[in-house]
Amino acid sequence: MKEKQSSEGLEDKTKFVDSSRRRFTKAGLAATGVILTLASRPVLANTDCRSPSAWASANMSVHNKYNEMCFGNYPDYYANNPQAWGGTQYLPGTYNDNKEKSSSSKSTNSNGNPSSTNNVDNWVGGTLFQEAFPGSRQYPGKSMMQVLWMGRPLGEYLSAALLNAALGLTPPLTETRIVDMCLEYETKGYFEPTAGVHWFEGDIIFYLENLA
Repeated sequence: MKEKQSSEGLEDKTKFVDSSRRRFTKAGLAATGVILTLASRPVLANTDCRSPSAWASANMSVHNKYNEMCFGNYPDYYANNPQAWGGTQYLPGTYNDNKEKSSSSKSTNSNGNPSSTNNVDNWVGGTLFQEAFPGSRQYPGKSMMQVLWMGRPLGEYLSAALLNAALGLTPPLTETRIVDMCLEYETKGYFEPTAGVHWFEGDIIFYLENLA
């Protein structure tokens, strides 16, 4: 399990999104617990804030204007800030520090808390991914927080998107729509935001990333 640190996480995410953006454009679209290393969130709102269908349609006409604003957070933010889940129905669970007591090389930050985690199973409790996404067959037995630490980009972005929607940070995208997006992708192998337009994994991630 890789260590998840702010600088490395954002660098990896940037590389993934850049790759997704190229493929997206080519297709004609794209509570409790310890406090860990903080990940950055956008300072300014994203003014290009649209529903999936509006996003797909707007890519065919660059002159469209949208007035809604999004203030969504990236997956790293929710992974590193369990207290940010407050106000949603979803629970982050707790970080079981006892599972790492035997590790003498564990690094700590200035507050004495682990500066990174190297075992996703140290997160216990919390809302299961399959509870948050009823009908999903992905990540059985794993909580949303565990998924955020697993290094699976689509699962990370879907989990973060659900939290963003629950907090009212992405007005065009409801929790129900996000769940539907997840299930449709699992069933068909793609998500269809509008008739005849197919979004694959990189395209979905590119869209969700752009709401932050």
